[in-house]
Amino acid sequence: MKRALVLTALALAACTSVPASVAEAPAAPAAEASPAWRPVDPENLIIMVVPTGTVAIELFPEAAPAHVARLRELLAEGFYDGEFFYRVIDGHVAQAGREFEMASKAWTPVPFEAERAVSADGFTPLGSADLFAPEAGHRAGFAVGRDGGQEWLMNCPGALGMARDDPPETGNTEIYIPLQPRRYLDRNYTVFGRVIAGMEHIHRLPRVDPFTEEEMNALFGEDEPLAQQMAQYRRSKNEYNIISSAKLATAIPEAERPAYEVMDTASADWAALKESKRDYSAIPAFIAPPVNKLDICSLPVPARKVGE
Repeated sequence: MKRALVLTALALAACTSVPASVAEAPAAPAAEASPAWRPVDPENLIIMVVPTGTVAIELFPEAAPAHVARLRELLAEGFYDGEFFYRVIDGHVAQAGREFEMASKAWTPVPFEAERAVSADGFTPLGSADLFAPEAGHRAGFAVGRDGGQEWLMNCPGALGMARDDPPETGNTEIYIPLQPRRYLDRNYTVFGRVIAGMEHIHRLPRVDPFTEEEMNALFGEDEPLAQQMAQYRRSKNEYNIISSAKLATAIPEAERPAYEVMDTASADWAALKESKRDYSAIPAFIAPPVNKLDICSLPVPARKVGE
């Protein structure tokens, strides 16, 4: 507040010192600014309901078209409805789908799409150096890294990625969301979306460790009663992480369909927000103000629900 008052006083002082001939001259027409917010396409908007609340996820088909197409197919058939976030590791990721590989055999693997060749058009640099990428910035609100003409989506908290086995082209149906920055996964796993609302509900999911080798052997061993008992045990461990429903917004009647907007990273509003999170020199309590830098995962591009 004090800084704002000082800036206002300086601005008024500057105005009083302008010659009358200049002050009375008609102002030049302002350049048309980019809209500060862009609507999220309902074809790219996932509405997911978990016990802790509703989560909105935006897909980015330009980055990984085969992965987005696969997810749209899965959502259309209700693949995730009644399934679980069966692997929620504190400080790592929340992974969802069907816990056991044989439950997804009907779905063929998708191509590896962790990075792509793309021009710099539409890329907004962050303005700070990055530990993992030669250049960091944003495209359409998504955090991306660049190296020459290659670009990839980053594993910042809230990113939507595809889990897989060791070979690159074994992604299938299992999705994950980082709970903390997992940047060492960049370019190694395909990221194709991000949570734009409700990330707090993912953070609140109870932690669940992956099944052990003993549990796996019991589940798929020859002792059928033991297998059933183990299946019930795994289900009880996951019951508070169930996905009640996951669908594209287009599957919701238009009158009931939620709509979201994302701040345009080419706008002046985004540039001002970045600067406000980069420069803390005006805070009197700081004896040694932080360096004038910004980590890309520490400031997700804002999104908002229309009408709220």
